[in-house]
Amino acid sequence: MREILYGRNASRECLRARRRHVHKVLLADTVEPAGIIDEIVNLAGQLKIPVQKIPRKTLDNLAKGHQGVALETGRYPMVAVEDILGRAKKLAEPPFIVALDHLEDPHNVGAILRTAESVGVHGVIIPRQRSASVTPAVVNASAGAAEHIWVAEVSNLVQTLEKLKQANVWLAGVEDTPAASLYSQADLTGAIALVVGSEGKGMSRLVKETCDFLIKLPMRGQIESLNASVAAGLVLYEVWRARGFEK
Repeated sequence: MREILYGRNASRECLRARRRHVHKVLLADTVEPAGIIDEIVNLAGQLKIPVQKIPRKTLDNLAKGHQGVALETGRYPMVAVEDILGRAKKLAEPPFIVALDHLEDPHNVGAILRTAESVGVHGVIIPRQRSASVTPAVVNASAGAAEHIWVAEVSNLVQTLEKLKQANVWLAGVEDTPAASLYSQADLTGAIALVVGSEGKGMSRLVKETCDFLIKLPMRGQIESLNASVAAGLVLYEVWRARGFEK
């Protein structure tokens, strides 16, 4: 099955990552050959991928928001949870994982993948049902970071989280409840999986009960909660700080 990956950053990072097959690069006939467009064309040449100029209206019909460039690619390369744990072991690092509990907004998922890739997360876990998969919209929202990070789709998130616990990974649920500790006061230094709940509803009951502990962000203003991707981003950087990013 082929996909149309669109946008300048998404296209460049897909070519840089070299993780999925790219059939061709599609350029709008009106696009100017400068900056990131030149990078994309040069990368395509290095990888022997054909570059085809097509009418902008044709590209508009293929993908909205394409910024003058798109890729015709194979499907996103999913991995297994065991691969993510193996990656951490190979790097001699305690596992650093993110699990998304039925996030459905592609922009939220993309933003989380972007931050997760920036702080060195070994992999992200998402459910197959009632969740945004790594679609071209998600890749675009991540500014192409999704092409570099490892993602595993699972049929049962609770069972997967239990397997992580058996692998000595602590589960920290991000949830603003009275039982939660402030994220800055929690021990986030070891093997950890951050569990982020869905927009509006938060974590499901079984997922929340599976977590080893809950953490929350301090709130001073009038609103009750932060956007899921903003909250996840703040905690991800706190985990990175706790693990000694200065090193």
